[in-house]
Amino acid sequence: MSKSKAIEYFKLFYETTQTILSSASLQVTLDTLVERAVAALAVKGGSLRLVDEQTQQLEQVASYGLSEAYLNKGALSSDYSVPQVLTGEVVCIQDAFDDPRIQYREELRTEGLNTILSLPLVASGKTIGVLRLYSAKRREFNAEEIELVSAIAELGGLAIANAQLYEAEGIKLSTLLRDVGVDLAGPPAAVEQKVCAFATDPSDAKRSLEYFRALHEITQALLSTLDSKEVMQLIVERVTGLLNAKAAALRLINQSTKELELLACKGLSERFLTKGPPHADKSVQETLKGMPVLIADTSSDPRLEYPAETVAEGIASILSLPIVAQSRVIGVLRIYSAEPRAYNQEEVTFLAAVADIAGIVIMNARLYEETQYDLSFWNATLGYLVGR
Repeated sequence: MSKSKAIEYFKLFYETTQTILSSASLQVTLDTLVERAVAALAVKGGSLRLVDEQTQQLEQVASYGLSEAYLNKGALSSDYSVPQVLTGEVVCIQDAFDDPRIQYREELRTEGLNTILSLPLVASGKTIGVLRLYSAKRREFNAEEIELVSAIAELGGLAIANAQLYEAEGIKLSTLLRDVGVDLAGPPAAVEQKVCAFATDPSDAKRSLEYFRALHEITQALLSTLDSKEVMQLIVERVTGLLNAKAAALRLINQSTKELELLACKGLSERFLTKGPPHADKSVQETLKGMPVLIADTSSDPRLEYPAETVAEGIASILSLPIVAQSRVIGVLRIYSAEPRAYNQEEVTFLAAVADIAGIVIMNARLYEETQYDLSFWNATLGYLVGR
């Protein structure tokens, strides 16, 4: 794969990840996902359909580049319209207007479509829908192209799974509280994102592809496990290995004590971890403003809370990135190097994407735990009041 194509894939996947993590609208997320998948493969159009479990029809939820006439051609049955995709198989049909697996072949010909690439959309380990990409010309798709759009389809599954979690837990709680006149707090203030001035331009196509695949692996983990600790440990391990770093750590800000509590780490000694708790307002506090910070020389930088212990650990430089969730800095991702080092813009972009993923892992885990507790508390409280 060429350097430009590898960088393009990484950037497109990163931008799609950013959209899913930052958008408050599931519909905007799915529309953007289809549009970017179409652009990535330079095809004519695309659609995303979900399986209606009652009717077994494929209900359209997003599309791009297709006419209203084609979109409204009729109902699609999950049992007859390329059913292999719902078993998790990627299916490419060339000359689709002559293939019996296609329900509306004449409408396909009229729309000027030839080849269809169908990919499964997975959420919580189950195929819930199909991402389809339509080419006007007969064509084949190589392994890298399929890998990219498969990863994008998985992001769609992640977005839907997250929306279902909010609906199942968050809305249930808000409805319960609204019934007794209690309003949930509004959204927090936005965090200003800073340009990373210390980073240089990217230059390595192989590295770009590795970063894309690492993001893909992490999002796959998000889709396949409810264990947030497992995903966070995977993040620090993949970051340490890919960047040839000495160590990496994920920390969450305790809003009461302002301590940076350890969530996951790789490569740090027990002595260093037990030196004392780092504090958000004393340990590279610029990170709290949403800005990646490079400590180029740990032996002389006053922004470190434990400089002597850091040097004794064999750490020469530190890259500190904010973990942002719901427009608020909630923690930090730190990369530790045994030698002074610089970072290029692509490395910082990759790490920022990983930090964003860590944010959604943390917030989903917190949301689930808190809503379970809140529902139990309010149900018990309301039950007591009704009894009185």
